[in-house]
Amino acid sequence: MVFGWGKRKQETNDLPQETTVNLNQIDSLLLSKREEIRKKITVQSVPLFNQIQTELQAIYKIIEQLQKDDLKVEDIEKILRVIVTRAKTEVIEVISKESQNNIPKIHTFEDVMRTSESVSHTLKKIGDVLGKNSRVIHVFAKKYAQEIKDHLALVTKNHVIISKMIGDYNIHESLALDIKEKVLQIQSLSEKIIEHSNHIKKLQESQLSAQNIFEDTQQQIINTRQSPEFLRLLEIQKKLGDLKSQEESLDKEIDDEFSKVSRPLGKYIYVTSLDKPLKNTLERLVERASKVVGSESTDALKTILESCMKGIVSGTVSVKEADKSVEQINFLLSSLDVLASRKNKTLKQIQQLEMEIMELESVKLDSLEKKLTKSKSDQDDAQSKIGTLLKEIDSATSQKIELEQTIESSLTNILGIKYKISV
Repeated sequence: MVFGWGKRKQETNDLPQETTVNLNQIDSLLLSKREEIRKKITVQSVPLFNQIQTELQAIYKIIEQLQKDDLKVEDIEKILRVIVTRAKTEVIEVISKESQNNIPKIHTFEDVMRTSESVSHTLKKIGDVLGKNSRVIHVFAKKYAQEIKDHLALVTKNHVIISKMIGDYNIHESLALDIKEKVLQIQSLSEKIIEHSNHIKKLQESQLSAQNIFEDTQQQIINTRQSPEFLRLLEIQKKLGDLKSQEESLDKEIDDEFSKVSRPLGKYIYVTSLDKPLKNTLERLVERASKVVGSESTDALKTILESCMKGIVSGTVSVKEADKSVEQINFLLSSLDVLASRKNKTLKQIQQLEMEIMELESVKLDSLEKKLTKSKSDQDDAQSKIGTLLKEIDSATSQKIELEQTIESSLTNILGIKYKISV
């Protein structure tokens, strides 16, 4: 038991049956014990300070006797006499002053603290002056030195007892402060557990909602895949894919044919007298013919080809094999209507199928599959967060239990009663 007051004859195992205490009651218990200890220290310090006062008074009387004693310094050498006289004077002045300090009446714990500090100061002053002049005093005032030493020993003994009680009180305060800090930690952990538990409930609601959306969306996808509209959509998408393959083949055919006259057309760009719109069409034709055939009128394209061919014949457009280039341009002129017609027909068929697909947009699965993926991701995300929060709750719960056990042990040690913290 702290301070050794009222030591129990029984062992710890003989402690009374454990008492339940709420966290909010602990501060009141500690405060009550604090006041009890302070009162005990105050009461037990009074006779000790009284004895200290008595011993200081005794020391003062010894100093009075020393002051009257010439110590027979007249019989010693002058230099030594000066040293002894100076030491005697210093000892008398300091100890006389310190031993006349009156111990005040002790009514409160604060009085104990102040008076203990004052006594400590007195002991230090007396000890310092005696230490400084120890050799002289023990040789020339041995009798007085021993008497002062005996009384100082009693002053020190009583002061040590008081200091020990104050030290034990400080230990109690430190333990009490540690308990209060742990109580705050437990309260913080409890709030964290409640907050996490509420968060888990919300996450579980979100997870259930995501699960419902996932299941509903799955069923929508199944129903959509089985619908006539969806089968029609698949059929159209296949046709569209085939048409786009045909378009790519046709574009390659057009580009290949125009590549045979790309050199004369390229040179014609720099010498042409065509107006600006036709010149722009010429530049695009050289860059990628398949993008122009079908989108521009065949008359405009024929005008460009015929003008280029005239340039070759007249020598304005210089090429190595002029006859061959003219022949190839003539071939293009003869096949241009067919190529443009095929291109236009393919484009119209593609546009028609794309319009049909737009009309069947509601049965497309893209949005449903995205919705399904998102709902699954939301479920997994909620589950992951729930798992993390549960681990944090377990950790906080373990910390709470450990803190509660530490507090229970500390309360038993400083209060002498076995306590159990109630939740």
